[in-house]
Amino acid sequence: MTSQVQTTEKGTGSQKTLSLPKRLFFIALILSIQLLYIPTSERIAGGFEPKLLIDIFPIWPVWVLPYVLCYPLWLFGFAWATFKMEDRLFRSFVVAFLVTCTISVCMFIFFPTYVRPAELTGSDIFTSLLRFIHENAGRYSALPSGHIYITALLALFYSLWYPRYKSLWILILVIVSLSTLFTAQHYVLDILGGLLVAWVGYYVGLKWTGFFPIPTPPAKNNATLPPPS
Repeated sequence: MTSQVQTTEKGTGSQKTLSLPKRLFFIALILSIQLLYIPTSERIAGGFEPKLLIDIFPIWPVWVLPYVLCYPLWLFGFAWATFKMEDRLFRSFVVAFLVTCTISVCMFIFFPTYVRPAELTGSDIFTSLLRFIHENAGRYSALPSGHIYITALLALFYSLWYPRYKSLWILILVIVSLSTLFTAQHYVLDILGGLLVAWVGYYVGLKWTGFFPIPTPPAKNNATLPPPS
């Protein structure tokens, strides 16, 4: 699997290529900010339930499978970017996630939202796993959905990095979005909020390193990024 994005690892001016230890540091920083989701989800009280009239989705426990498969997907996505992504795009990747995760955590703290626990019946493996998540994962920090903004950011950057696989990432994002609804883990507004903050982070990340506006590829399957400004 080869990237369709031209390498731009030559720094501009005094900017130096990030070393692997620095890359790992920034990834650890992103994860540290995102992990603030755990205490905000479990210990915050009050707030409001962002439920709309269209939030009448049935619970299908089998959808817990794509819901939990997000976690290894994210780990692989971060690892591959850390070791393989060219320097300038990686800087955009880092800035995008820092902005998105910071905005989201601030929303969790200052505008708390929650999802009501669902009543689950059955003892099959999918229902048991979903029940465990409902009882132990916390019901706060609903808006924006972390499942959505993390997956959306990965989809955006990997679609830019490997444009021929864009449709696959769109499909993954759709499946993840549906999994949050059919497991009663999120509402529609949580998904829309997750997409919004992901796009804001993506825009800021690419703008920060001079990738916006992104030009139209000159030929099919030959996406290129503009030269460093």
